[in-house]
Amino acid sequence: MPPFESRPLPFAERVAPVARGRWSWPALAPGVAVVLDAGWPLTPGTGGLGFLWLDAAAAACLAWAALGPRRAPGRDWATPLDGRIAAGIVLALLHVLASGGAGEPMQWLHQVAACGVCYYALAARLRHDPHAPDAIWPSLAFVVLALAAFSLVHVTQGAAALAEAERTVDRNWASDHGLAKALVLGTLLCAGRAAEPGARPLWRVTALTGALVTALHMATGGLGLGIASLEGLDEPFYFGTSILAFLLLSGFSRLAWRLVRDRPAEAHRWRAAALAFLVVVAMLLFGGTSGGEGVRALTALTGAAAIAATLAPRAARADASGPRAEPAPSARAA
Repeated sequence: MPPFESRPLPFAERVAPVARGRWSWPALAPGVAVVLDAGWPLTPGTGGLGFLWLDAAAAACLAWAALGPRRAPGRDWATPLDGRIAAGIVLALLHVLASGGAGEPMQWLHQVAACGVCYYALAARLRHDPHAPDAIWPSLAFVVLALAAFSLVHVTQGAAALAEAERTVDRNWASDHGLAKALVLGTLLCAGRAAEPGARPLWRVTALTGALVTALHMATGGLGLGIASLEGLDEPFYFGTSILAFLLLSGFSRLAWRLVRDRPAEAHRWRAAALAFLVVVAMLLFGGTSGGEGVRALTALTGAAAIAATLAPRAARADASGPRAEPAPSARAA
């Protein structure tokens, strides 16, 4: 049994679920892609402008959700936050046009689009699976362990090597202190999973490793947060994007907090998810749009888990009740 596999929730199932709480390659693909883009990009030196591993992961997730006999029907692609997401995409497009296709706005749009495809594909295909959150959380753990290992390998060569590795990740992710920020977010999410009753020891090891490596980054380079970023709110596009991002993240946080009540066996992970979305808000407020690909991908994966889990309990209850039994011929005769 894989070390991150969760004990099944007490839901009765009439049909085979999509993920069954096991390792799900479409959910794992964005996490693997983020790590590959951090250290081994497909197009080095282009930042978020070249073809990304994340683009390939998004295409794979889209094909998995939209093709085949068990593809998600069209009605399942809608989510409660579509209006805010659409408004953000439109504003990002206007920003790109106003800047003449300049690097930074185009990098944002590229990463947001790839993360958005992963978000919609995973949410659409997993929303009827009662074990949907367990399909996505191992991807978060993989990102934490891989980035922690990447950091530890470089720190053994000295603080200067770790600083150079951080700069390399920032160039590849189009971020600022992106490695430390992604570790903060991923560690918080894994800590919530580790706090659940019956969690396997490797979850606690993952959370502890992530916390120690995060502390190492904060001690050597910090998180790049400060009040200077508030000056950027004078710029209309940045201000509008920030407002829409805050509305979107607060919506995700409310959904996650609601799941604390709806899915009590997973309460700790959803408390951590609700807090994680607010942490991203703080990063936006005091760090600008500097989280880069890592923070955006982790946010999209957690958002997809929250959307899928919001509907999964209803699907499980419907499966548990099942169709009403047809009365026997003798009963009809009576």
